[in-house]
Amino acid sequence: MSSLLNNLIVPGHAGNTAMKEKKQNQLNPATTRQVDEEGDGGLRALASGGGSMCLEQTVSGDDTVYPFEMIKESADYLLAGTSHRPKIGVICGSGLGALADQLEQRDVFPYESIPNFPVSTVAGHAGQMVIGEIDGVAVMCMQGRFHAYEGYPLWKCAMPVRVMKLMGVEQILVTNAAGGLNPQFKVGDIMIIKDHINMQGFAGDSPLRGKNEERFGPRFPAMNNAYDRRLRQRAKEMVQEMGLGDLVKEGVYVMLGGPTYETVAEINLLRILGVDAVGMSTVPEVVVARHCGMRVFAFSLITNLCISHYDTEAKANHEEVIDTANKRQATLQALAKKIIHVMSEDNYTPDDK
Repeated sequence: MSSLLNNLIVPGHAGNTAMKEKKQNQLNPATTRQVDEEGDGGLRALASGGGSMCLEQTVSGDDTVYPFEMIKESADYLLAGTSHRPKIGVICGSGLGALADQLEQRDVFPYESIPNFPVSTVAGHAGQMVIGEIDGVAVMCMQGRFHAYEGYPLWKCAMPVRVMKLMGVEQILVTNAAGGLNPQFKVGDIMIIKDHINMQGFAGDSPLRGKNEERFGPRFPAMNNAYDRRLRQRAKEMVQEMGLGDLVKEGVYVMLGGPTYETVAEINLLRILGVDAVGMSTVPEVVVARHCGMRVFAFSLITNLCISHYDTEAKANHEEVIDTANKRQATLQALAKKIIHVMSEDNYTPDDK
């Protein structure tokens, strides 16, 4: 292994000499250690339990999970900057951040100003935390989220949920833009998420991977009621009252890693598995929220229909996602506001988890 490392040119470094000076003796076959300790864009050597080695280019640098104290530092910074004490959190997906603009008495925190916080790099994500009120209900909104395809490990994609937890948030509304697999779905439909398939979990990756922090939750959290039944039922009643019955569906969501859209074969496989909509987010945040004892409600805006056959020139694209989200803003905001009011009036306590 040492000879292999000695012959590698590391992007962003002077050359082989810099690699030779790394702490190669820190590599332990029983653990995963980072050879390049000098920040972003380095080359990591990963060791598996069997002693085999592989190399991985990183974007975000150190992958060590933040300790409780660092997450508390982020939470304390936000609490010190606002008089609001929200019990409800909202994560806004691609093109869906306009809800945060509706908050009254807003306090706005760009992500880069929050200690230890990641930074969103995706078009359609404003990249700021907004804390305020919706019709008198204190809410904190993430205008922009973090994705694995940006180079972030899953724990960091979901780290803001733990910040919310330490700020007193007990319930969370998660939104996303997704591709529709269900043949009955149309572009512009809204899908209440009743369950998800955790593909990354199948592969052994999880935002909870590593030593468990008992101050957040148990080692083995249950996920069979990840998306709260009571809230889903109430939402289905509300959409009928709002005249949106033909627009709102319910189904199963799957997260894939991205940033590529799916192949035809992948789409047809997902249909066999019972997936109704596919995206590149949400699942890590929901897993961490449930680990923290939060109640979760989530919905997907169907921004495009997945291509499931080969004889077409159609292509999925991000511009289509943003355009559909913009056209549905008023409806999404109205639904989100009603869900927030139900959450605030439902006398939920974390012990209900």
